[in-house]
Amino acid sequence: MTVVAGDPGRIQRVNEFVLEHAFHRFAGLTLRRQEPGKAVARFRVDGNALNMSGTLHAGVLYGLMDAASFLALVTVLKPEEFAATHDIHVSVMRAVPKGEEVELRAEVVRRGINIAFIRCDAFRVAAAGEQLAATASVTKSLTIQA
Repeated sequence: MTVVAGDPGRIQRVNEFVLEHAFHRFAGLTLRRQEPGKAVARFRVDGNALNMSGTLHAGVLYGLMDAASFLALVTVLKPEEFAATHDIHVSVMRAVPKGEEVELRAEVVRRGINIAFIRCDAFRVAAAGEQLAATASVTKSLTIQA
């Protein structure tokens, strides 16, 4: 994959827009690192992200994995391009209990003219180490902004 870094000012504006989205703030999403084609984000599993069994709600996880995938993709978009998710497949391997952090590691696997494929892995981050909790394959349609 050829990686072309996007405009730093635009990337920063998009990052702020994504991180200030009400759902992402509600879930506590933060951006840790970003480089061309990659992004690492984190959030803590708290009352806003719990399901009825007291562990991470899968729907919250799916939404945040999609956001992290976009944060990786924005680094390789052309100034006139934008992206919309048209498919996401998530496999959850283990529950994440209340109080633990989740680290999302997203990477653009392939970027074409009209489509991009991103992989995002979610890791439980605990004192005992990290464990893979879920993996996602995200497909985004690339469009030209008017």
